[in-house]
Amino acid sequence: MQLWNPSTSFVRPNDTNAYAIGDLVANSITAGQVAPMAFAPGNSYGVGQFRLVRARLSKTGTGVSTASFRVHLYGAQPTPANGDNGVWSTDQAANWLGNIDVTSMLTFTDGACGTGSLPAGSEALVRLASGKQVFALIEARAAYTPVANEAFTLTLEDLETY
Repeated sequence: MQLWNPSTSFVRPNDTNAYAIGDLVANSITAGQVAPMAFAPGNSYGVGQFRLVRARLSKTGTGVSTASFRVHLYGAQPTPANGDNGVWSTDQAANWLGNIDVTSMLTFTDGACGTGSLPAGSEALVRLASGKQVFALIEARAAYTPVANEAFTLTLEDLETY
């Protein structure tokens, strides 16, 4: 097994509109312009088989009050019904891989960061065809007030299996 930690980022819109519980945190207020985060898993054999261990979510804003999020993972690119700050709603039910909650974050001088894991005793074993990607969207799980142009970075922590 080999440790693999892919990471990707996006910048949310230039506003400070508070999120309600269940709102999508995304790069655009326009549904058709939301770009889900994409990760290209793989190993030396070109097969995207892995066991997800946890997710690390960081943001450039230092505020952590009510900074609670749910990371939704998909095996095919989802199409959100709404843009940033709209209710999280997507297609791809058959390709939804699950979610990981990041329920608290720590403040640093240059941002904030938190981690989330699957519940004890559960595993996320995923096998994707060669060339396929894992996609992610973030849902607010509290009434969070963001910073304008706040950048979010998601790192998936998993072990490759062969």
